[in-house]
This record gives sequence, C-alpha cells and structure tokens, in this order.
Amino acid sequence: ILFSVRHTPLKFLELATSRLVLSDDGNDLKLTGISCSVQFISKMPATLRASQAGDHMYPAAATVVDLIKHRGTVNKYYMYVIQVTTMDSTMYYIFRRYSAFNTLHENLEEKFPIEAGSINMHDRTLPYLPPKKYGGRSSVRSVAEERAPQLITYLKELCALPKKIYHDDLVRAFLRQQLHDDLPYELPSTGPVFSEARTRSSSLKSVSSKPKP
Repeated sequence: ILFSVRHTPLKFLELATSRLVLSDDGNDLKLTGISCSVQFISKMPATLRASQAGDHMYPAAATVVDLIKHRGTVNKYYMYVIQVTTMDSTMYYIFRRYSAFNTLHENLEEKFPIEAGSINMHDRTLPYLPPKKYGGRSSVRSVAEERAPQLITYLKELCALPKKIYHDDLVRAFLRQQLHDDLPYELPSTGPVFSEARTRSSSLKSVSSKPKP
C-alpha cells in the first residue's frame, strides 16, 4: 500500500484490515493492538537526508551567493542561490525566487505584529524586504541582480534576530532544503558572485559617485 501522511510518502506491508491509527509522531501505525513500523521513502537532497532533527541543524547563517536562471514549462525566471550554514557547520545550498522571500516576509509580519511594527513602529525589529517592482519582472536579470545586495542584508539581519523569530518554523521552512533544491550546482571557482564584502564595496562606490551638493 502506498499513501501519503503529512505530505511524506510512506510504504508499509499490506494489512488485512483498513482500520489504522497513526501515532502522534507519525512513525508507527497501530492496528487493533498490533503495531508495525513504517518506512519513509525520502526524496530529500542527500546533503541533509536524515539529518534535519535536533538543535545542531538549526541555521546559523544564510547569504545569497549566486543567481541562476530556471526555465519552467511556461516561463523563465531567476532564482537566488542561498548558502546556508547550520550550527554544526554543515553547509548546503537552496534556491529561492524573490516571491518566496516576499511570502516569508508577509507571513512573519502577520505572525509577529509587534516586531513588524504594526502596533508601534518604534518596536519594529524585523528587517525590511526590498519592495516588489511592478514594472520589473523576475525574468529580467538586471532586476534580480539589483535585489541581491538587499537580500543579503535581509538574511543577515534575519539571522541576527532572537531565536523566537529566527528559529520559528516559518524561517526554518524557508531555509530548509526541499525537493526542488536537489539541483546540480557548484560555486564558481572565483567564489560567490554576490557577497557581503562586494555589497559594501558597491555601496561605497555608489555613495562616492554622488555629486557633492
């Protein structure tokens, strides 16, 4: 029998009855006093397979390092390559569109209204996300590149928040490897395309290039 519980494929031996009770932890099936273990069929990327439990796997840092183009069945768009480092120094890559950042941000503002400044702006601690560009599309590389430094700052400030927010399920889900993250990717030999150092350098050049009043 093959079925799905909590979006996780499970496989177990065929049983002579259809009355099954799944335990609270989702690991056992109980049948009229008889218990049988289930076997998870994991399609999680090998980097984190069977390793996403425990505090040591909490993200400790995350930053945008590159940009890749993804061609879908209907359209193309750019995805940010995010390098995530866990508290035990495990490192892996995930791929997120700007829309995923925006969804995370809106959910955090809704879940933490005080930290979002919704009640009093002086209490705001959540970082600001670069706004949507209604005239610019995610399929335009220049638009995606322009956002990259701001997203680096956003992730840095998000990582510096108290655990109440930074270790919240919303953030962990965003930074956790998912099925679509199992993509062949290698960091360029020259290093990250985007980095905090390059972001600071670009900002200084931008400031210095402004004409004096």
